[in-house]
Amino acid sequence: MKRRNFLKFISLSLIFHNISFAGLLDYFKKSKEELPPEGKYTPEDKLFIVDIKGVPSEVKNLNLKEYKLKVFGKVKNNTYLSLDEIKSLKSVEREVILECVSNVRGDKIGKIKVKGVLLQDILQIANPDKTAKEVVFRSFDGYHTSIELDYIKNYHPLIVYGINKDENGKVIKDLSIDHGYPLRVICPEKWGYKSAKWLKEIEIVDYDYKGYWEKTGWSDRALRRVDYFDVK
Repeated sequence: MKRRNFLKFISLSLIFHNISFAGLLDYFKKSKEELPPEGKYTPEDKLFIVDIKGVPSEVKNLNLKEYKLKVFGKVKNNTYLSLDEIKSLKSVEREVILECVSNVRGDKIGKIKVKGVLLQDILQIANPDKTAKEVVFRSFDGYHTSIELDYIKNYHPLIVYGINKDENGKVIKDLSIDHGYPLRVICPEKWGYKSAKWLKEIEIVDYDYKGYWEKTGWSDRALRRVDYFDVK
């Protein structure tokens, strides 16, 4: 085990009563998957909330007329898109399961219906370079994370502006401020920490990027109920 990863393991073990790594992993794998029945969804006001600092002041005071999502980095076209411009793109509705990696008690999971645009459609406007490897999401609260370009091709993540307000999934309206207004990322089949809220900018990079939680030892790939820690 590398020294930096050993330190990560020690920190995690201290938090969880100094148990072994195998025991720590088993602890997380026992998390409960309690979801609404077929055809039903978790209303937005019942969906769990996780963030690092609470709702950022920039979002509370956001002027939508001035808001533009910045897409830059290893691209041919630096791109700035208003919320209206994003909403004018082809929309997609998707049923997804959003789950926190620490969902041990079963209270940090939800089945939701979201509305937005394919991340791939936004990336096509910016036109990534051939050297591009990952897409980095940065939020107004300072949070940041990334996903791989290969994942985008296979799982079709979304940039979302709408979510179901009811259990039947028929009333889809703009995201509330607690759940990422005006835009958030939704990464199907990845842990919730990859679905960044309060999206400020997207950077395309040509290296293996480590996000806010990933730097502390949580999985970089983060496939739900498969990946937990990156301790080698």
